[in-house]
Amino acid sequence: MPSRSRKPVSRVPALPPSGVLDWSASWHWSPEARPCRYCGAPTHLRDSKKHPADKVCAEAALADIDQIIRVYSGQAEL
Repeated sequence: MPSRSRKPVSRVPALPPSGVLDWSASWHWSPEARPCRYCGAPTHLRDSKKHPADKVCAEAALADIDQIIRVYSGQAEL
């Protein structure tokens, strides 16, 4: 039986092409400062799941995840 070749999986990058997330919506802000889930510094910002997160930390984490996905999918080198 001939082996089936897999179709490449198209995926949406974690970050937009600019590399900057749009956190202009008012729900990204909370009056209560809580520790950032990435760095632990107090922040009033909330990510899309309402977890406390600095915008810069969230962008860096998504960029890291995107790089890992590209390496394991063979689209980039370490």
